[in-house]
Amino acid sequence: MELRKFFESKEIKELRANSESNLDDPAAHFNLGAAYEKAGRTEDAIREFEETLKGNPSSAEAHYNLAILYASLNKGEKAILHILQAGNLFSNKNDQVNKVEARGLLREYYRKFNIKPEDISPNNPGSD
Repeated sequence: MELRKFFESKEIKELRANSESNLDDPAAHFNLGAAYEKAGRTEDAIREFEETLKGNPSSAEAHYNLAILYASLNKGEKAILHILQAGNLFSNKNDQVNKVEARGLLREYYRKFNIKPEDISPNNPGSD
């Protein structure tokens, strides 16, 4: 048994088991990603939120969380692409509170990573 798995919290063990038995369930991956994020396991969280998007590409929440995680790893272009997508999806859902939050993070990320809007290509997930 991998040492990391041995010391996992009960919550993560249960969520991982649920995710493994429901491979096509975006909610199972999202919940596991959130638990990993809470535990500070950034790479694991990213993997699970990316899995969420495979099953539910319109998950504004998964895009939002990915933006924050990529920003924490200084992957600016990826952070910006995901926060842009989150803002658009929140807008489509008429979720004004989260839309405004996403737009604020977008402005912050443009400044933090010294990237201009015209430098971003929505068809290129970034290579930073």
